[in-house]
Amino acid sequence: MRRLGVGRWILAMGMMGGSLGAAPAAPSYYAVDQKIGTIREAWTKPGAVAQPNAQGWNAFFDALLGELKNYSVLPSENDRLASLNSVYQISVALKGTTWPPAAELREELRAWLRPRVRLAWAERKLVDRVKGLPQVPDAGVQQNRERWVKFVGNDLGDALRQYEGAITVSQRQLALKHLYTALNSLQANNASRPWVPSVELQAALNDLYNVPNLDLSADASTVAPALSADVVESGPIYRKGYVTQVTAGQKTGFGLLSSDEGIAFYNSQLATSVTPITDFQNQVQQDRRGRRAANLYYFTATSVDNSQITVTAVLTPNGLRLGPEYQHNVSALFSSFKQQGKGLGRFVASLLGFNQAKIQQQVAQGAIGKIAENVAREAAELGGERTAQAEAQKNAQLAQYLLFGRNAAALRNLLITGLTLRSRPENVLLGGRLQWLNASDQVGGDAPQPAKFATPDAGVSADLHLGSILTSLSRGYLQSEPARSVNNLMIITKKPVPNAPPAEGVVVKRDSDFATYLKAVNDARAAADPNVMAIRVKKPTTPPDFAADARGYLVALVHDFQIEVPVPPEMTKGGLFGPPAQVYRITSPQAEFVISFQVTPESQTSPVRLAGKIEGFDPGPGARILTINDDEAKATALSPLASVAVMSGVRNKLQGRPIDVPLSNLKLQGFAIREVSPLEPSGWIRVNLIRTSASPAAGVR
Repeated sequence: MRRLGVGRWILAMGMMGGSLGAAPAAPSYYAVDQKIGTIREAWTKPGAVAQPNAQGWNAFFDALLGELKNYSVLPSENDRLASLNSVYQISVALKGTTWPPAAELREELRAWLRPRVRLAWAERKLVDRVKGLPQVPDAGVQQNRERWVKFVGNDLGDALRQYEGAITVSQRQLALKHLYTALNSLQANNASRPWVPSVELQAALNDLYNVPNLDLSADASTVAPALSADVVESGPIYRKGYVTQVTAGQKTGFGLLSSDEGIAFYNSQLATSVTPITDFQNQVQQDRRGRRAANLYYFTATSVDNSQITVTAVLTPNGLRLGPEYQHNVSALFSSFKQQGKGLGRFVASLLGFNQAKIQQQVAQGAIGKIAENVAREAAELGGERTAQAEAQKNAQLAQYLLFGRNAAALRNLLITGLTLRSRPENVLLGGRLQWLNASDQVGGDAPQPAKFATPDAGVSADLHLGSILTSLSRGYLQSEPARSVNNLMIITKKPVPNAPPAEGVVVKRDSDFATYLKAVNDARAAADPNVMAIRVKKPTTPPDFAADARGYLVALVHDFQIEVPVPPEMTKGGLFGPPAQVYRITSPQAEFVISFQVTPESQTSPVRLAGKIEGFDPGPGARILTINDDEAKATALSPLASVAVMSGVRNKLQGRPIDVPLSNLKLQGFAIREVSPLEPSGWIRVNLIRTSASPAAGVR
């Protein structure tokens, strides 16, 4: 056997390191695997009660995991359907047990199984529908049918197998792009020529690989300052010739209501309405019996309504709906005055037992019912008019954010599609896909929320599928006008100041030429401080992708990667690893950065902090290093041996590099970060906020 020279050995190890450094992808059945791991871990804890059926359960778990792993590598649709059926039978077997961990495992299994069964049957139904169509002599029609079968079996089928069988995050993201190509093709076809099997297939794909990536919950006490409001305003109301004086009473209630159509809530308040009935004498005269009384006396009346008014509001993606309800308690104050010249009539009436008090009492008894009826009717009419006006005003304001008719909302550069608004007595719920406004190639989540996120925390719980959100936002930003005009960024780090905002420790300059960059490199060297450095990064032509790996680390896949870094001072004169140079230019078709992080809430002595470190850097296959001295047009590629050595040095310098950034500029108006959960391998993370101000205008700035 021929022995490898030292140089070739280093080169081989460097090339191998490029593949070994790739971040591992979590299996699609990660949640099931994790639940089984939790059960087994509980059995092995010190002092744990022995599980008499542990051996049987372990065999059951092994069989389940084996079937799930088998599904991820099966080549044909029929094989995958058979495997899904086996998994389904296992879930049915779990249904019969009353052991709580088994019930939880079954729910995780059903969450994995349901969308995949739906997709498999949608594929099968489309292919069967195509094959069941009658034969026609038109060659174009036959070719179209063959394209459908090929699309399901090859284009979509290959992407599904690649996704399920992906070992690395890079492989998973590549498969996801192929799936989105298929999904976008279906969407375009269904938009122009809807076909039921194709529409069902699109819905099934969305249900699995384009799920909402934002789920926000805010409890009742958090939203109360914004939603709780008075519904009565003191003052006069002029209506139909009458003047009603309204006096607002105390607030009697606010609460959230259960609704899947929108955020439903109510506000209740007491009110007193006093209305002089200025034409009461005429009303009495219009009654046959009252006419005789009106000849003797002049009657006045004032209605008094002590009511409770409840306004129910439902905020939907298409606007606000308001509905008033009333609880009336109507009384009236009556008075009577003697008519001049009617003394004889009053004397005769008194002889018959109808003195002034008696007649006034009878008039009041006859009028109170009609007065109460009129009060209720007029209140309903007025309430309808006022709520219609309020609806129009509020919806005009909401139109700045809600895109009526599209189930979407927009705020500045952000867009939420597939917007859902719901409420329960305990909280309000908002969901959808968070994306960049007016951008293409936007994505949703490719994994459902973890079961541990099913119950919201107190305050505000924002559950985010971080990978898809960062991917969409980075794509959108790079499509925006400010980013399109940028070619490169020069980043100069300065000596850090404790707890200073990140912007104070970094200078960023756009589109610096090489001479300007080289001067910054020399200035940084002159500072003789390892924290002071100048780098230049070229804007990638393809936006980066973000995802979580199996360890819960954030992975950034940077395409068309190019960065320029200073050559270490001791190597600028050249030597074993290349000619004299001031700058290394590192290029790669795809570089992978793996980052661990945690967010620390604000304390009395420190602002909110983002802390973590770079866990890994993999330049990927095809990476190159060029040396530049004083003219970038004369860049020279390093030899493979020198490239491996330099890249190893770059990797060693990057890996383990700490990240500690105070987020002093993050202004959460009226809120504070209480906790940020670790990133789940599924890509989900929870941010928990608590309200610190009762101001309705609280929010992020």
